Amino acid sequence: MTASLKSRISKFQDDLPYVERPYSSRAWGHGLHSLCSYQGKLKPSIAHWLIREFVPKKGSVLDPLGGIGTVAFEGAQQGRHAVSNDKSPLAAIVARAKLDPPPINVALEALSRLGKRMNGVTLEASDRQAADFGLNATVRDYFHPETLDEILKARKVLALFPPVESGEYFVWACLLHVLHGNRPYALSRTSHSITPFSPTGPFEYRGVIDRTERKIRLALSDPLPENFVSSKALEGDFRALPGRLTSRFDTIITSPPFLGMRFDRPNWLRLWFCGWEQESFLSQSKSFLEREQISSWECYAEFFEVCHELLFTSGMMVLHLGSSRSDPMLERLRDMAASQFSLVGEVAEAVGGNERHGLRDKGRTTAHHLLFFRSKGPRRAGLKCLEPGYSVKSGTGRGRSSKRALIEA
Repeated sequence: MTASLKSRISKFQDDLPYVERPYSSRAWGHGLHSLCSYQGKLKPSIAHWLIREFVPKKGSVLDPLGGIGTVAFEGAQQGRHAVSNDKSPLAAIVARAKLDPPPINVALEALSRLGKRMNGVTLEASDRQAADFGLNATVRDYFHPETLDEILKARKVLALFPPVESGEYFVWACLLHVLHGNRPYALSRTSHSITPFSPTGPFEYRGVIDRTERKIRLALSDPLPENFVSSKALEGDFRALPGRLTSRFDTIITSPPFLGMRFDRPNWLRLWFCGWEQESFLSQSKSFLEREQISSWECYAEFFEVCHELLFTSGMMVLHLGSSRSDPMLERLRDMAASQFSLVGEVAEAVGGNERHGLRDKGRTTAHHLLFFRSKGPRRAGLKCLEPGYSVKSGTGRGRSSKRALIEA
C-alpha cells in the first residue's frame, strides 16, 4: 500500500494535473466556489485533484482548518463524506452554505424573513457608532447612507437571529459576498471583491435585499452533480473536534496558514458584519492559528495529536504549505509530525509567477508544497468507524445522500 502511494505521489509531482487546462483556469470549478470571496482560499483545482487521487471512493475527508470549505465542497461533489471546520464565523457561515445548499425557494423564503426582520429593527446610537470602525477606512466610508442603514439593520438581525437552517446560511453567505467589491453587484463604493481596499467613486444607494436576491439566484443556477453528498461545516477551534465528531476519517486534507498571513485583516469588513468589534481584532484574533504560530510552534503539536486521533489507523494526511527562502515552517512541521505520522512523499510547485488576482501584496511565498503523511500508532477508544446510514445534524438541502457521513455529538 505504501509503495503504491509513493508511486502515486511521484506521478502527481510529475503531472501536477491542476496546472493543466482546464484546471489552471482562474474560473475553473463549480460556481459555489465563488459563493463568497475570501482571502487565502485554497485553489479549487488543487482540492479537486487531491480528493480524486487520495480519498477513497465513497470515503471520508476532513479539513480541520477548512476556511470557506473548498476541500470539503470538492469532496462532496465527488461523492465523498466531508466535514469542514474553521474558527472564523465568516468562514463557517460560507462553508455551511456551500456544503448544504438549499433549494432556491427555501433561500428566497429565508431572504423574505430577513427583510421583514430588518423592517422591525430600530437602530440605536451604538449600532451607528459601530460604523465608525475600520482598518483602512471606516465602514461608513464604503456605503451610501441609506445602504449603510440597511447594512446596520441586517447586521443587528444576524446578531439577534443567528442562522439555524440551510436557507438562512445561504442568504448570509450571499449578503457577505455582495458587501464589498468593484462591480455593480456590490453594495459598496468601488473597492475590491476579496480585500476591501479604501473605497473610491460616488456614493450610490444599493438595496441589501435586492442585491442579495440577485446573488442567490446566480449562485443556485449551477446544478450540483448527481452524486453530491450534503456535508457538514463546523465553527470552532480544531482542538474541540474529537469531542464534536464521533467518527474517524480516511483522509485529512488541510492548509495551515502560511507565515505572515492574517485572515482577520483582509477579511475585516465581512468579519465586522459577522459581529466583530475593534476589540475582537485586537484580542480575539490572537487565538487563531496564524497568530499562535508566530509566538510558538507548540500549537502544531496539538494539531497533529488531533489529526492523528481523527484518522483511521491507515489514514492519510495531506498538508498544503507555502515556503520561502527564510521560512522555517516546512521543516518544523515535518519534524513535529514524526511522532504520529510517517512522511510518505512530497510535491513542490514554484509559484513566483502566478497571477495576482488584482491584489497588491502577494506575500513572501515562493513555492507551494504538499506533504503526504501516513498515520501510525494506536488511538484512544471512542470514535466509531464510518458506516452507511450515519447522518449529520444539518438542515434540508439539495442533492442529499442517504449515506451521510458523520454525527456531531
